[in-house]
Amino acid sequence: MYEPTAKSQGGSLSPNPRRVALGVLRASAEGARPEDVLGRLGVMLSRRDMALASAIVYACLRHQSRLDFLIDGKLSSGSRTPKAVRVILRMGLAQILLLDRVGHHAAVNETTALGKSFTPGREGLINAVLRAFVRDKESDPFWPRERDGEDTPEISRLATFYSHPEWMVSKFASEWGVRETRAFLAAGNQPAPATMRLNPAAGDRLEFASRLPFPATPTAWSPAGLRPDQVASGRPDSWPGYREGLFSIQDEASQLVTLLAAPPGEPGPRRFLDCCAGVGGKSFALLGAFPEARAAALDSSRLRLEELYAEARRLKVYDRVKILQGDILTAELDPSWDLVVADAPCTGLGVMRRRPDIKWKRRPEDVGKLADFQRSILEAAAGAVRPGGRLVYSVCTVTREEGPDVCRAFLESRQDFHPARELPAELEPLRCGRGQYRTVTHRHNMDGFFYGVFERDE
Repeated sequence: MYEPTAKSQGGSLSPNPRRVALGVLRASAEGARPEDVLGRLGVMLSRRDMALASAIVYACLRHQSRLDFLIDGKLSSGSRTPKAVRVILRMGLAQILLLDRVGHHAAVNETTALGKSFTPGREGLINAVLRAFVRDKESDPFWPRERDGEDTPEISRLATFYSHPEWMVSKFASEWGVRETRAFLAAGNQPAPATMRLNPAAGDRLEFASRLPFPATPTAWSPAGLRPDQVASGRPDSWPGYREGLFSIQDEASQLVTLLAAPPGEPGPRRFLDCCAGVGGKSFALLGAFPEARAAALDSSRLRLEELYAEARRLKVYDRVKILQGDILTAELDPSWDLVVADAPCTGLGVMRRRPDIKWKRRPEDVGKLADFQRSILEAAAGAVRPGGRLVYSVCTVTREEGPDVCRAFLESRQDFHPARELPAELEPLRCGRGQYRTVTHRHNMDGFFYGVFERDE
């Protein structure tokens, strides 16, 4: 994994936001999560510089194809440009075209200095290319006009303009059509709000919203959600009520698990198992919705479970959660749980507005491989459901293979399960099949999710 060091910078490591951004982008290209690297490398940055580093990173990841198209138009070497030079050029161009608060002079000079430190001998090229973009900006070069002719396939145009791999755009278009795909891609390139999920101790949503330092509106579908009217400033851990455990950050689509966990009007599960718990988002949502419930959170990662434990203490529910390290595929669990939640690993194509790096890390074959894995997880999770109990399957993606196809294969193999019959009427507009629900960002203003809800025969 790439990280800037004193040696690579030719001097001591200084808290420079552009150097941090470069380190994050190069580490992301090697597979790291940008937010993890940003938090580590940016620890010494001021709040303002951290915001700049983050803005550069996510602008480059969201608009990578568009930036590359424009860069290739200025370089005679095109795609043969060294990777390090290309990353630095993306950073400079993103500042010129996408970040209004960065002056052109600063963007060019600081990026050129970065090139001098990391790609010595290429700083003249970087300077010349960026100055050319500054001169051309008034003519709006941020659209691939040269390739927007009659002979250019629609998929290629969409992939370039909205910065998604062609295979991904082609897949979406084959299922939804071009118009719907364009709307989905555009929505996915917008920054996502840090949606809040209020805990019962927070009280009335509107009253709680009045105490926030920014305007926020109750979510349309989740009864516990509160969404800032714009991307809120500051870290959520600085907002009123965070230290007291009055809210968590959780997208509205993920919060919907609370509406699917039990038949409407019934008291809800007394005991539930979150068998791919991660850091516990769905477990905590369910504990908030069902005050009498007790949870078991199972995950194979010790690091994730440590985060889960810390969050359980902050939310003051640690005495209601039993934390288990293990793999659902090999765990020995009795069929005694009222509810089992299987939030399976997936391609993550529904959360690209939060994780734009996913666009460049996924491959076409990942969809089928993960669908096979998800079927195995769902089969294993079903073994822990008591007769008459409920099983909720969820993925934060939008592919057919990882949603409806997994559910169909599961029902074919488990004759003792059927799609849940009693489901909330308020979610009817999201229904996409028997016991199945789908959310997509451009329609519902939340992450792309799929839910399958099943019950085991008595």
